[in-house]
Amino acid sequence: MSVRIQFFGVAGYMIVTSNGTHVLIDPFLDENPYSPVKSNEIEKVDLMLITHNAFDHFGDAPKIIKKHGCRVICAVDVLHHLVQYHGIDPGLILPTIWGMSMETHGVLVHPVESHHWSFTRKQDGALLSGPAMGFVIDAGENIRIYHPGDTALFSDMKLLGQYYKPNVGFVHVTLPEGEGVSLPNHECYRSGELTPRQALVASEWLGLEHVVVSHYVDPECDDVKEFVKLVDNNRQAGGYTPKLTVLKPGDWLNIEK
Repeated sequence: MSVRIQFFGVAGYMIVTSNGTHVLIDPFLDENPYSPVKSNEIEKVDLMLITHNAFDHFGDAPKIIKKHGCRVICAVDVLHHLVQYHGIDPGLILPTIWGMSMETHGVLVHPVESHHWSFTRKQDGALLSGPAMGFVIDAGENIRIYHPGDTALFSDMKLLGQYYKPNVGFVHVTLPEGEGVSLPNHECYRSGELTPRQALVASEWLGLEHVVVSHYVDPECDDVKEFVKLVDNNRQAGGYTPKLTVLKPGDWLNIEK
């Protein structure tokens, strides 16, 4: 059985593993006007992974967890957010941190380092903060998928590639831009956490064979086009050239080894 992936926009994905387990990552759906799929339309979730507490990654996690009773892998600040502010059963949550791998529903998940922040401000004045994470997910059929969260470039991506050997990666190349997804003062930012050129460097360091371009809502945006051009230039020069996929929100992708 192949591994199937659905993209929801920004960094939201559903992975259907080779054994049929449905793994939902960073479910920003209802408040994302670019996602054609909303939380009440998700038919099955066995496991949820949340990389960090940002609104466009934490998203609709509470209502989806309550509906499906799925297990959740996340850091402790996200656990606190779910339990104390949304009444989620703590027994559903598997708290972890970089290096502490977990297996559930037949899926092996490796939490890995992410050079980013994780925080949210609550109406009672609380600031919830903790370590951001990425994940390497063993989806079966020798397919290991890397979700970086929102990491910046860091040299130990080479170590992650050597040790965990991801071969498919959701690599972010830009900051999402548009109503409901742009950051405050968006016009002042000159790049996302990875520029397109840094994203290509990261992909090579990780040893990715297949790059699924990520962290956008418009597949025609300038940074996505620049990344595709950089890969094409590498191909012509005989350099590192991964297989490349650019999805529209809502699209499915089948991956076979």
